Amino acid sequence: MIRITPAIRLSLGLIILVVSILILAQAIGLTPNNERQQVNQRSQLAETLASQVSLAIIRGDSSLTKSILDNAVERNSDVTSTAVRRTDGVIVAQTDEHTKYWPEDSTKSTPTHISIPLIINSSKRGTFEITYKPITVEQHPFLHLPTFAVLIIFVSLSGFIGFWLYIRRVLQHLDPSAVVPARVRNALNILAEGVLILDRREQIVLANQSLLDHLQRDEQSLLGKKASSLGWTLDRNQDIQDYPWLTALNTGVKQVGVRVLFEKPDEKNKVFHVNAVPILDAKSSSQGTIVVFEDVTELEEKSQILEKMIKELSDSRASIELKNKELSFLATRDPLTNCFNRRAFYEHLNEKFDGARSSDMEYSCIMADIDFFKKVNDTYGHSVGDEVIKMAAASITKMVRDVDIVARFGGEEFCVILPTASLDQAYMIAERCREEIGSRICGEAKVTASFGVTSIRLGAQTPTELVQQADEALYYSKQNGRNRATCWKPTMQMTDKAAAH
Repeated sequence: MIRITPAIRLSLGLIILVVSILILAQAIGLTPNNERQQVNQRSQLAETLASQVSLAIIRGDSSLTKSILDNAVERNSDVTSTAVRRTDGVIVAQTDEHTKYWPEDSTKSTPTHISIPLIINSSKRGTFEITYKPITVEQHPFLHLPTFAVLIIFVSLSGFIGFWLYIRRVLQHLDPSAVVPARVRNALNILAEGVLILDRREQIVLANQSLLDHLQRDEQSLLGKKASSLGWTLDRNQDIQDYPWLTALNTGVKQVGVRVLFEKPDEKNKVFHVNAVPILDAKSSSQGTIVVFEDVTELEEKSQILEKMIKELSDSRASIELKNKELSFLATRDPLTNCFNRRAFYEHLNEKFDGARSSDMEYSCIMADIDFFKKVNDTYGHSVGDEVIKMAAASITKMVRDVDIVARFGGEEFCVILPTASLDQAYMIAERCREEIGSRICGEAKVTASFGVTSIRLGAQTPTELVQQADEALYYSKQNGRNRATCWKPTMQMTDKAAAH
């Protein structure tokens, strides 16, 4: 693609102007005109011949008249015929073939047919007629073109070359980039960031090598262009209405970190962080701006990859946490009843017991056991026995509060921790659990359960001692008829020890 430089554009414009002036000058008669000169010469000759013919007519010398007409044709190569015509239209004297050259309906003079009235004694006695060959257009002897056309061609070519040489020289002196010292330009070219220097009209004065490489343009093609015409687009994720350099020019305020995209055909868009610093004069008026373009395309791509990895890691972490929760749940739950297992029960009790004891808050415990459970297994089988255990767990869980902890303590034995519950409240809950279990039927099996209840207020010093008290109260219920709930008393401990002996 041919690049038209500013010098060529200016030279073409000036040549068009000069040629237009020449054509206008010719149109209004300010330039030499060969045709006009020929017409003037023909008019003068016709006037002279008409005067001579008038004198011959006055003398009455017809032979002199005929001689004047013949001599005019013989001595002037442009004259083809002459004649004298009376006012009634009758020709009284003429050269050979005059009727051939003179049109019958000719009433007005033309460059080839001139009619001059013959005035004798102040009256018109007739007309003198003369015909000429067509006017010849003056041509160049070598180019065989009209002289004026040759003039136009010459002025166009010579003027263009002259204008171009002169304007190119002038533009070199007026080149705005030439005012930048070489050391400053070299310093700007070393920078990895792209740099543009704009004037007050947003026109590019200088572009460093880094920016030229990004844009894949040469500096000459950028000089004088507006920076906003190079193909930039603003990132729509920003609350920015205009290019940062325009904002800096219009407001005189520095613009920092504006994301600007540069669209490249068949390639990914380049992403730049743009800073624009206004150039102010002594009166704080904006005279231009310095624009710095930092290419963050690769950084953006890596950031996107990192964000994707972080998201994948977060998803993986969430999945691991979910798996850990599932494992933790399985590790702390009894697989048959979904209640806490014995180990998890003691971990919770050990964690909360000292706090409840030191704060003097209510803290109770219930132990429960299915009555005659061995007989259920022996009679109905272990599958029914499992269903009975699940029924008992569900009944206890249904009757206790959400804050209470239900654990499967042994084969058919359950233990419940009741934070903030008094001994009486725990006893009422135990009774509701007993009644619920007694009202349920598993297949053909109908069972009851015994309960032991205690509270931290009854003197337990350790978690184990609290569970032991509840277990002793349960033992008392078993020994005294089953299907009942019993609150622990210190005498039960003595009775238990005596029974043990």
